Amino acid sequence: MTLNVQSYNFTGAEQGPNILILGAIHGNEKCGTKAIKAIMARLNSGDLSLKSGRITFVPICNPRAYAENKRYIDVNLNRVIGHHDGAVHYEQHLANEIAALIDAHDFVLDLHSIHSQSAAFAFLDDPHPDAQALCAHLDVEVILTGWPEMYEASEDCTTQEYAGRLGKGAVTVECGQHDDPAAIDAALDAIIKTCAFFDMIDQKITPNAQSMFIQAKHKIVKNAAGQLIEPMEHLSIVRKGDVLANYEDGSSVNADEDGYILLPFKEANIGDEWFYIGSAA
Repeated sequence: MTLNVQSYNFTGAEQGPNILILGAIHGNEKCGTKAIKAIMARLNSGDLSLKSGRITFVPICNPRAYAENKRYIDVNLNRVIGHHDGAVHYEQHLANEIAALIDAHDFVLDLHSIHSQSAAFAFLDDPHPDAQALCAHLDVEVILTGWPEMYEASEDCTTQEYAGRLGKGAVTVECGQHDDPAAIDAALDAIIKTCAFFDMIDQKITPNAQSMFIQAKHKIVKNAAGQLIEPMEHLSIVRKGDVLANYEDGSSVNADEDGYILLPFKEANIGDEWFYIGSAA
């Protein structure tokens, strides 16, 4: 089945790393797509010059979901990354193509956005030295860790986890709220800083000493009809025992410990991740 996930390659004059930059793994997260297209326009015009290495851009990883402005069509693409010999779902076919691209590259930058208001933040899922060092140079307020441990009992696999299984570095940047124009700027900044970090363009960057590390600890799945307690945004502070969500049957979800709300999804369907809870690492 050919799905034609479009990729675009740019090669510098000198030897260097092979970098893969992904946008719109989720179809309603379009800041990465817009930033990638803006960077490609600069490279094509000569306004930005790639001096070394090779970059492959995939502006839209989930074309049908992007066209319909939906998170996914059949299943969450960023939970099924890998090779599926008996692919059935639309996103499993896409995952085959994306996994093949990851196989062929040294490092992956995956650009996303979130449902609630937020400044840009990054996921650091494995101890790969390039991933750690890049995160230290990104303009993000928070670096989230702990995702692999939280999902270790499941077969879910993200772009980062798949790259990590191959010994490759990967960073995911959540650039802000879906419709916030600042999210496009954050995605552009992440691309430029990634290229500069790998010495692929002539631009100096310095470490960001302000980032706070938060470890994700608890995944809350929406099991029935219900609503989150308002106001709830990404990085809202919670205290042990706080009611975080109410189900229509009268039951509730309460915080097991002090910490932070992560990635609340107010429009989650039953079976979706509803939100996460983390604490300062």
